[in-house]
Amino acid sequence: MSKIRKRLTYSNVMSSLAVFLVLGGASAYAAKKIGSHDLKANSVTTAKIKKNAVTTAKIRKNAITTAKIKDDAIATGKIKDDAITGDKVKVDTLGEVPKAKHAVNADNAVNATNWGRYFNLGLTKASVGDENISLGSVGPFSFSADCEGTIGEPEANIYLETSVDGSEMESYNDQYDWDMTTSDEAEIGYNDTYSTTPYGNFYSYYDGWVAASPDGSTFLSGEAHPMVNVLGADCAFLVYGFNETP
Repeated sequence: MSKIRKRLTYSNVMSSLAVFLVLGGASAYAAKKIGSHDLKANSVTTAKIKKNAVTTAKIRKNAITTAKIKDDAIATGKIKDDAITGDKVKVDTLGEVPKAKHAVNADNAVNATNWGRYFNLGLTKASVGDENISLGSVGPFSFSADCEGTIGEPEANIYLETSVDGSEMESYNDQYDWDMTTSDEAEIGYNDTYSTTPYGNFYSYYDGWVAASPDGSTFLSGEAHPMVNVLGADCAFLVYGFNETP
């Protein structure tokens, strides 16, 4: 005991106390006084942040900018479902979804192509005595009509012509496989004449026809309807159809 007392000098006690104060005081200072300004830049790494330590309440409003959001972050499961609503998206920055773009463009292309292959020359009215009425044309084929007969008893006819020798056509009136020349005039549709009964004055089931150019670039199928005493006119004509060649 006497040996210990001999070694407890004033200087030993004071030095030990100084070490205690330095260590204890430093810890206390570190615990209570270290702020954000005391941290070295880039000193807090990902590994030093406790899992789930950063909560919603700790993020300042508008603190997360575009540059701070990782590409494809939504797909990682780190963003709450339904957190990003339409109101939160700047619409004019969005591109078209690749798969949707492909599907939409493909559908539109098919629809546009199919619609472009349909034709309708419209409804044309005429009076008795009107001849060589132009109804319109599709590819090398042109359509015309005559309104013959007499007032009250008209006769309506529709004709097909081609600008290319060797064209083919088929209809009820001119039968099958007619090799047409540029000087031919083929009657299509079933000519309609005056009748004392309603039947025969409007659409007829004999009005189908087909026509094709020699190279197959135009292959038309459709209907031609010559009508009499309908729609307030002596004659009326309607031609429509579809180009079967894509």
